[in-house]
Amino acid sequence: MAGGGAELGERRGGRQKGTPNKATAEVPNIAPQDAPAAVSLPGPRTQARIQAAKQQTKARSIRPEVKLTSHEGQQVQIDSAHADGEGHSFHLLDAFGTSSPPFAEAMLGQLAGVVRTRSDSVDEGSLNAGLAAVDGIAPQNEAEAMLAVQMAGTHSVAMEMLRKAKFATSIPALQEYGNLATKLLRTYTTQMECLAKVRRRGEQKVTVEHVHVYPGGQAVVGNITQTGNREGVGAESDQQSHAPTRSTDFSALAYAPGASVWSHDPLREAVSVSCGKGPEPMPDARRDQRRRARGPG
Repeated sequence: MAGGGAELGERRGGRQKGTPNKATAEVPNIAPQDAPAAVSLPGPRTQARIQAAKQQTKARSIRPEVKLTSHEGQQVQIDSAHADGEGHSFHLLDAFGTSSPPFAEAMLGQLAGVVRTRSDSVDEGSLNAGLAAVDGIAPQNEAEAMLAVQMAGTHSVAMEMLRKAKFATSIPALQEYGNLATKLLRTYTTQMECLAKVRRRGEQKVTVEHVHVYPGGQAVVGNITQTGNREGVGAESDQQSHAPTRSTDFSALAYAPGASVWSHDPLREAVSVSCGKGPEPMPDARRDQRRRARGPG
């Protein structure tokens, strides 16, 4: 048995346990073929970026999450992901910018219906991702909440159309899915612009960062309000924005003598134009017709 064991060891390992292998002794650091490759540690710049990312992630707001439970023969029920049910309800109300529980439940149901896959089941991860997107938009009222749910749904369907366009096997299918994806992406951009317009309440802000004033020029930096009479009656020049004031420096408008600039064309003699002196009566055009009708004499 002992000899058989030694012979089996030579067949499997090439040599017995106590006998050194020549190839192993020459290259001792070679790992076996099925062993995973060694993973290097992140460098200093990567470690610094990781630390900054940790701080930023910890400073971000925690998004609400839900848990889906289903039983045989029953519909899917949306529950809290933790034991504090009351706190979870307030978290959802704040995510949808409302104080109405029925409104929050309706928006959550619509969001679950639009992010679901083709199967009848609702994916818990997809629903929580859509809920995080709505909470990230941070709607301030019910109108913004409805727009946020629409944006999440538009993005989900647009990505689905892009995926189908990528794996399309025919040109008509590629064109159809590509056109739908393009329209949905344009709709998403329009929704973003609409949300920004609603939040700034139609106001436009123009920021001037660089103002260049050259020698002899003037510039006014600040809020300029121009008032005037809409009817144009009683408007005086001193009320206009371009009217000079007592503090206006007219040196920039003064005449600066200098050399004359000649044109490229040579000078020519002036052409005299004959003209009458003083007003003259307009001749009657009917006089010749009367003479022709009477005849000569």
